Amino acid sequence: MKKSGFTLVELMVYIGIVGVVVIVAGQAFSNSTKMRLRTENMIKANATVEEAGMLMQEDVAQMGAKSALVTNSSVNSDDAFVSSMVYMDVDGGDSSSFTISSNDGNDDLVMRRMRYGVDGSYESIEEVEWFVNGGKLYRKCKTLQSVLTTVPDDCPLTDPPSVEMVDRVSSFKVIPAKPSVLESDYSDMSNNSPRLLPSADRHANAFRLVARYGENSFENVVREPQQGGSSVTLSGFSTNYDLTSQAVANTTKANQLYLASGALDYNETSSSWKSMCAKVDLEAGEEYELSFRIPFVSEDKSRSFCPGVDHMTVGFRNAENGAPVEDLPDYAFYPPIAKNADSRRSVRFSVKTAKKDLCLAFTFSMYSPTAPYGSITIADLVLSKVDLSHFNFDEGYVPQLEDKKKVKAMRLDLKLNRGGENGVLSLVVPVPSNGRN
Repeated sequence: MKKSGFTLVELMVYIGIVGVVVIVAGQAFSNSTKMRLRTENMIKANATVEEAGMLMQEDVAQMGAKSALVTNSSVNSDDAFVSSMVYMDVDGGDSSSFTISSNDGNDDLVMRRMRYGVDGSYESIEEVEWFVNGGKLYRKCKTLQSVLTTVPDDCPLTDPPSVEMVDRVSSFKVIPAKPSVLESDYSDMSNNSPRLLPSADRHANAFRLVARYGENSFENVVREPQQGGSSVTLSGFSTNYDLTSQAVANTTKANQLYLASGALDYNETSSSWKSMCAKVDLEAGEEYELSFRIPFVSEDKSRSFCPGVDHMTVGFRNAENGAPVEDLPDYAFYPPIAKNADSRRSVRFSVKTAKKDLCLAFTFSMYSPTAPYGSITIADLVLSKVDLSHFNFDEGYVPQLEDKKKVKAMRLDLKLNRGGENGVLSLVVPVPSNGRN
């Protein structure tokens, strides 16, 4: 019988193949183990950072909580109590409920809030602090004021303990939302003042209305007082109604008056509105509010104003030629017809594209029999930029003292490390109770 087996070459090839398979399998197992460990560390890191975020969110969302019901029987049950200690330094002008400082590249957040009883009554004012020390995130709570005989153990009156919440923290940042309108904006027209007309100074409310006439069928109108002021009364409107024939005349007469800031000497020419009107720029995407009052006057012929027939509008015109503004329509209004009617007229609007050198104009075109012989008073006119509630975060923004009370959201950025893997959290928390509101 002939015997057969592996030759030396075949054996060496076989051993080589087995070796390659073992190496590949071992590498695959090693990689799988590493991937499993990385995945576990990533899950642990993210779970840890999310747990810390939930605890911070609960604290931060209550920032500035105030106004508890009074339970003292000597006062009405619906009276409210607000302690000044909920503010950081109300006597020093800081009526916010937070401070943010930096320590070794990480932020330190201190905030105040009211603690409530189960019935919603006031119990105490607490100061909560979140900070990083030695790579660990700590939370500390101190009771500043209380009506309780015994304060909670987790928030003592003195010597509050620093409780470790998370370790291996590589970064902790607190970014306050930048208010869309800053306090400094109010006094600088070049800085997009929220109070645009009649003046950037919110304490100045004097204005005049300057007539445009002698062109495009616009006629003069009598104004009282000529000096202007916080209110201007208009009378002597042009009429498109023929009292003789008792029908609408075949005319198109109108009155158009332009807002001019200040209460100055009255001296105009037929073209003076172009130089005298208060010019304003509107930004794309921003929201604005125009408001004014029309006080009720009894026995005034303006009460016979007929909607859909008589025309009273307010809107913007190009300062150069008085032409209407594209994509910015006029808004109709009417005089109050009853003593208890709301005298305030307001409209909010925005523009898709920026508009420059605009004038605010009131246009009147009367067609009913008696309305033109009445009077209309425009009072307390204000064009303002609306302080929007959307949250704009700028990492370089540091709120000035007077703006801290306007901050209505915080962004918390927390990063930590577990086994070489990062857990990252970026959490936006609204703080509607911050400030004196």
